[in-house]
Amino acid sequence: MLQIRRPVYFERFQKHVKDLEKHLDESDYVQAAEKVWGAISSFVNAFHSQEAIKVEEKKQGFALLYRKLTGEDMSLDLVLKTNFKSINDLTTKAQALHLYFYGSRKYPENYLKDVITGFANILKKICSKVVSEN
Repeated sequence: MLQIRRPVYFERFQKHVKDLEKHLDESDYVQAAEKVWGAISSFVNAFHSQEAIKVEEKKQGFALLYRKLTGEDMSLDLVLKTNFKSINDLTTKAQALHLYFYGSRKYPENYLKDVITGFANILKKICSKVVSEN
């Protein structure tokens, strides 16, 4: 069981997930992409005693927390069901969506819809699991 250390960040995580779904429903992929990164960043900071600032810290922190939360078997199964190749692929794509938000990457709309929908499914499951355990 993961213990929330910094509730303000977990509240932000929940808000990002909710906003992600709203933007996805509106086909606003620019805003949805940023909510993915915001959710991952907030999730990591909710469980760390000090704020993770660097991108690599957030990617590694998310992967570690995700594995702890879901267990090895479920974590890979869920990632593969949502069209990611691995947890590292998932975190790398989250970083790429962050860059997309700032205009330094371009992606076709169908790619954005598929990838962001995959993130929404994973992040909702994470949110539910943490809430049920705490």
